[in-house]
Amino acid sequence: MGKLNLRDKIRSTRKTLWHFRQGGFKQVQEHNRRAALQAFQPMVITPRTRNLNPFAKTKTTRAGQPLGPDFVRALGPWPNEKPTAGFRPLKVGVIMDPFTTSCFAPEWEQIALGPNTWEEQLKTENLDFVLIESAWHGNDDQWRYGLSGKPWDKLRALLTACHEQKLPTVFWNKEDPAHYEDFLETARLFDYIFTTDSNCIPRYQEDLGHDRIYPLPFAAQPQIHNPIRPEKGYASRDIAFAGTYFTHKFPERRAQMDILLGAAADVSPKMDTGLEIYSREMGTNDERYQFPAPLDQRVIGSVDYQRMLTAYRAYKVFLNVNSVTDSPSMCARRIFEILACNTSVVSTPSAAIRNFFPETELSVVETQEEAATMLRALVGSPLLRDRMNHLAARRIWNQHTYSHRADTILKTIGLQSASQPRPTVSALVSTIRPGQIDHVLKTVAAMNGVDELPVQLCLLTHGFDAPTDLKQRAADLGLENTQILTAPADQTLGECLNQLVQAAEGQYVAKIDDDDWYGAHYLSDQIHALNYSQAQVVGKQAHYTYLESLNAAALISPEREHRFTHFLAGPTLVTAKETALEIPFENRTTGEDTAFLTAVGEAGGKLYSADRFNFLRRRSSQNHTWDISDHEVLKTGSIISYGKNTENVMF
Repeated sequence: MGKLNLRDKIRSTRKTLWHFRQGGFKQVQEHNRRAALQAFQPMVITPRTRNLNPFAKTKTTRAGQPLGPDFVRALGPWPNEKPTAGFRPLKVGVIMDPFTTSCFAPEWEQIALGPNTWEEQLKTENLDFVLIESAWHGNDDQWRYGLSGKPWDKLRALLTACHEQKLPTVFWNKEDPAHYEDFLETARLFDYIFTTDSNCIPRYQEDLGHDRIYPLPFAAQPQIHNPIRPEKGYASRDIAFAGTYFTHKFPERRAQMDILLGAAADVSPKMDTGLEIYSREMGTNDERYQFPAPLDQRVIGSVDYQRMLTAYRAYKVFLNVNSVTDSPSMCARRIFEILACNTSVVSTPSAAIRNFFPETELSVVETQEEAATMLRALVGSPLLRDRMNHLAARRIWNQHTYSHRADTILKTIGLQSASQPRPTVSALVSTIRPGQIDHVLKTVAAMNGVDELPVQLCLLTHGFDAPTDLKQRAADLGLENTQILTAPADQTLGECLNQLVQAAEGQYVAKIDDDDWYGAHYLSDQIHALNYSQAQVVGKQAHYTYLESLNAAALISPEREHRFTHFLAGPTLVTAKETALEIPFENRTTGEDTAFLTAVGEAGGKLYSADRFNFLRRRSSQNHTWDISDHEVLKTGSIISYGKNTENVMF
């Protein structure tokens, strides 16, 4: 955070004094905790939707949103956080454009090789391999146009030195197939070739005379592309397209744009903001790259990539067209990025898109009528968008991150020992009810192995002896290495949880209640949330609750989904075992989870409220461990259906 000016300091002091008068030191502490929370929550979409001057002529949409050009002017950059240091113990010499540099940065330590410094760098950096992409502006323009066409002599010398030192060299042509010829001479110099278009592999094999050619599609980087929501403006606008209109070439792409953008323009009058276009060529005088009428009236601006990351999260739907339609592996990187940000994508057809995402996750349309129908459905149906986006993001976390792409490279060049280790998690369950043991076993067994996540059960019987066959029953359900513990009835729940943490063997620990419902993907989704949020604890502040007395399901705190927070539902806490050891649960039976969260926050840790799915809290009229009336529960939520609503919750 930047330094406060005098006016900000006065305002801050006044706020602190007001909170002290209202509630003493306790309220001041709460105010300070919330203020600290703002440092974690991106403040990126802050347009003024109403002017304090009643005589000012400020126009807004029907829903109070700023008009397109005003929105673009107010659109701030997504926080450019320094990526977490690579978890792989590798040093990689690189020549990359900025996008790829930032996407691979969290995966390993990257050394930017310079045309005048590479000799010294090879001597001193102890590199594991060299990775160079089809860069136009490599390493901040140090290698500008030095890789396309005839490669620079300095590049040839660098790669010759690598070969002499037996240092593996990898080339990734992310510009295939359009720029295959431009980078072919450079590709000849490398040990291993990766391409975004698998259709190019036979061409490389013929032209280069070897078969060390492999596919490597685009992906998402969870530390950049993720569903973390801005403080204001998430999905507040309707439909967006970002790109260039080519009037003089790529007729197939232009036909796709006419279908997709034409449909979006047609449905826009009945929407709030409708279609808004970000044109890369806005402000230039070259008519070949300008959107034709009437689409030109939908152009609202041009923004850099950091602001586009904010825009990804501001719209309900982004449109995509494909320059390459027949490749099984080549599609725009923005597809992975936008879906990872929990925003829907509607695209024209391509072979790669359907290879990566089924129709339940990404909508593909072939006609203007199909496009119009799908756009109306997605803009008007938040639940449809949320479900599709959650499934698509899950697929990305499991298959299409730059961590997966890094592992592909490492395995190919013989460094698989440095590949990403599989996380492990221990489910911690303390129960006072013998009758809930079968429910616990089935619940944890259903999560074990989902998305290749091994789950260990650590079960503590609180005030009663565990059945003698309990371990065998767990093993019969596929739960290996189950830990069974027992504690006397007078031991506090906090101490029971600490006992479970000590017994856990997983890298992560998850607090599981014995009478709530958890979906099969619950734990794997939570582990992914820990990864992309970089929080110390994840859980669910937004969540579903089943009110047994009413036979109704309620959605609690929906506005707190995918946000950094200061509170999480106790049965949903997931953290690293190391964190739970450093900050143990307090020796108490009620409020132990809240006290734990407070302690994590006071230690400088971040709490993240993930998605609302795959957890259903049970509000029973009897035999429940927490005492709060149904009406109190509904103060922060609302009934959404009668019955358990499990089809909408568990998937």
